[in-house]
Parts: sequence; structure tokens; C-alpha cells
Amino acid sequence: MVIVSRALLALAALVPAVVARPSQTCRKVQHDFPAGTNKNDPRAEAVKQAYVREWNQYYKYAFPQDDLMPLTHNGTNDLFGWGASVVDGIDTAIVMGLTDIVEKQLNHIASVDFTKSAYIVNFFDTNIRYLAGLLSAYDLIKSGKFPNPYDEHLVEALLSQAKSLATAISPVFDTVTGLPASQMNFTTGEVIQASSTINGTTYNSTNTAQAGTMILEYYRLSDLTGDESFREHAKKAESYLIKPSPAPVYPGLVGTELDTETGKFITFDAGWEAGVDSFIEYLIKTYVYDPSDEYAQQLRDFWVVTAESSMKNIALHPYHHPELTFLSQSDINGSLMWAMDDYACFAGGNLLLGGAYLDRPDITDLGVKVTDSCHRLFNTTTTGLNPSSIAWYNQNNTAYDNQYNKNATYRAEAAKNGYFITDPSYRDYPEPIESIWYAYRITGDTRWQDYNWEIFQALDTKRSKSVPYAEISDVNAPGGGELINYVASFYFAEVLKYLYLSFAETDVVSLDEFVFNTECHPMRIKKPCN
Repeated sequence: MVIVSRALLALAALVPAVVARPSQTCRKVQHDFPAGTNKNDPRAEAVKQAYVREWNQYYKYAFPQDDLMPLTHNGTNDLFGWGASVVDGIDTAIVMGLTDIVEKQLNHIASVDFTKSAYIVNFFDTNIRYLAGLLSAYDLIKSGKFPNPYDEHLVEALLSQAKSLATAISPVFDTVTGLPASQMNFTTGEVIQASSTINGTTYNSTNTAQAGTMILEYYRLSDLTGDESFREHAKKAESYLIKPSPAPVYPGLVGTELDTETGKFITFDAGWEAGVDSFIEYLIKTYVYDPSDEYAQQLRDFWVVTAESSMKNIALHPYHHPELTFLSQSDINGSLMWAMDDYACFAGGNLLLGGAYLDRPDITDLGVKVTDSCHRLFNTTTTGLNPSSIAWYNQNNTAYDNQYNKNATYRAEAAKNGYFITDPSYRDYPEPIESIWYAYRITGDTRWQDYNWEIFQALDTKRSKSVPYAEISDVNAPGGGELINYVASFYFAEVLKYLYLSFAETDVVSLDEFVFNTECHPMRIKKPCN
């Protein structure tokens, strides 16, 4: 009853129409860097060589499989067998000017039949990695800003393959509400619903991030192909998210699970964490992509509600550490957990981008604080790398999970660092690096470059040189503890791209010309400012 009452009280504050802002055609957000900034910076070359090294390892041992297994020197088809590391990583190679590698990648992409797979296909990963990777590579090459010695037919195949893939997976939208099912069997054509059991009731469900993390790609695909069906699919799914029922505990901070039969939310576990993260991210990014679009303006307004609510309700300081600001997640009932995962560290960059674009210094300031706090997770560990999840003691010196309240080890760690680690693994997640890059490109402050260089050096020296960027089990163990036999495709797509762009000349993939999807795939803004 308490949750329902709080939700009803929040309803009036949630309506996006209360956020009155004029529409605009464009706005520049990137810092006005002097011409030639970062020209011939050796740090950019170092990151480029890391890409070449990892690509060569992948190509030798795993190509054309999806991902490299560096300990056993083979590959795995964990992402439907289409060559995820190729499609996810091609735009990074394009930006780096690695034309020989791009040539191999283009030839592979043109040869793939994206309408067939021997594996069960997940819609979310198909969209953010494959579809966005194809669109980004197409946009970057066609922009004329990067070397283009490639066969025109191979370049055009990027777009035709994107449309083919999006068409092939479109049956996931054939639910009662139009909210996408989570998976599809490409062999039988069967759509596979996920399910969630909440308080004893089982629902056909979809994840908030899944339902809300396609509108940017689908807008771009519709604009490039002229096929409006993609945009309409995305808008219909998004409509349940920006008009949430029942209303969330805190305005704009929706839960992570919806019932695909009714479109209603079935959990209240809000925050910027995994499961809801990229839905929030795309609200403002779709508006940046096309601020003249009326639906995108509704997304902008909901994002403002979410950002303001975050400032008021979940931007918290750990006990006796006012210098830190973390964004708490909540449990399925909406109670604050004083905890966050690595995924939530993307929020700093998203707040910086949205705050700059909407001229909201208060939101930008929160973005800086969150990014600084996420950077703290790197420079307080043995390896110089960040853990996968943390928690902290609240203003009453109490943890959400009682097991941590009488534990002297966690108490001491929190007293020293402001937080304690709940998952010590490092899985190459890029979110803090991402926010640090946004902070640099938007503020112009070179300390952010220094932070990302420190992180790159930790990546390059804290693990075995003979094992290319294997993930690690414990950031506070010497050498990272146990090595994990996996290199994710997003290592090529996100980690190395954000690091490279931190040191490349600042007009390379400018924030005033491109908007990035959640997998760091830049797509051209529909009408960039002159």
C-alpha cells in the first residue's frame, strides 16, 4: 500500500507536458577547441596499436566467430554467429584509418546472411551491436571524413544488410502491445517471450532497456532507407515507457520490467543501472539526433523529468564522503539500495550531454560529479581498474543489505574509499571511460584525458601481456586475480573507441555532428549545425 500511495502521488509530477521548452533545430555542445588540438598525440597512436594487436589475435584465432577466447586461443559464437567482433568493431577501425582491416571487415559483412542463424537471436544485442554497427560504419564512410578506398558495393552493402537484419527480426514486435519480445528463432520463425515472476505472478515480460533502446537506431534506419515501419515500431514500444503505468515511485525513474500483454510496469527497481540504463540514455540522444521531431521532444521532456528526479531523489553521498556522488538504484519495491553497478557510470556522460544541449548547468554539474565519482573507482583499486558493482553506507551509516553492517572489512573499505565492492570483477565495461570522454569533449578540461590515459595504461600493464585483454576476476588482487577466457566485441566497439577519441584530434567524430548509440556507434545527426 505504501508503494501504491507513493506512486499515485508521483503521477502528477510525471506528466512530460509540464516541462515547457521551445523546440530547436540544433545546438552545439562540444567545447570550442583550438584547431589542431591533439594533433599527433602519441596516446592516440598507442590506443590504435592496441586495436591492431587485439584484432590480429581475434583474426588469427577466432575469425569469423563472434568473440575471442584468449586463454584457449579459439573463438565462440555467443552472439548468433554473424561475426560480432567484426560488425561491432568496424567503425572503430574506420575512425582509426585502419583501411586494411576495414577491407577485411567489409568483405565479411557483405558475405553474411543476416536472415539466418543457427542460434536463438536476442533482439537487444542484435540492435545495439549489429544493426547500429552497420549503420555507424555506413555513416562514417559516407561522411567523407575518413579514408575511403573501399569498393562502393561493399559500402552500400552496410545499409542493405542493416535493412535486411531489421526486417528479419521484426516479428518480435508482433505482441499484443507492440513491445518487443526478447528473442527469436531465425530457423523456425518462432518469437520467444521472456518471463518474470513477481510476487508469485508470472508475466510475459520485456526489459525496459530492451524496449527503449532501439528508437535511435530505428529513426536512423528509417531516415536512410525511407521505410517508416522501423520508426513506427520504435515509437509504439516507447509510448509505454514515457507514459508509465503504474507511475514510478520517483518521477521519471521507471522500473526494469514490463508486461508485454498490457504494457504495464511490473517492477519499481529504478535507477540508471543495467535493465533501464540505455532507455534513459536514448531519451535525450534521440532529441539530439532530430530536435525538430515532435515525438523526440516528448522524449526530451521525459528525460528532463528523470534528470531532475535523479538530482532530488537518488544522487546520494556516502557516509562521511560528501565529495562523492553516486546514483542509487532501488529494489523491485522502489526502496533505495545505496548501491550501483558499473553500467550506471554512463550517466555522467549522458547528463553532461543533455545538460549542455538544453543549457541546464545544474544537470551538467551533476554529470561532472557522477563522472568524477566513477573515476574514483579506478584510482582506489590495486589494478587501477574499476569493480563491476559497489555499495555504500547511507547518511545513517547503514547499508541496505544487513550483512554489510557488522562486517569490519567492508566498514574499513568504505571509511577509506567511500564505498565497498560487491562484485570485484572487471569485465571490460566501458561506461566510466565513456563518461570521462564526454566530460573532456564538453568541458575541454584536459584532466579527463589524463584519467583515460591512466585507465589505458592500467589495461596495458596490469594484466598478462601474453593474454590480450582477458577480463579479470578481482580488481584488488595482484594481476587481477583469475583471468577470464573472453574478450567481448564491445572491447573493440566501445573501450578502444572511447579511449582513442580521448586523444585524437577533437574534430574526429565531433559531438556536434554525430550522436552515439549505447554501444558507442556514432550515427550522423540528422541536421547538424553549420
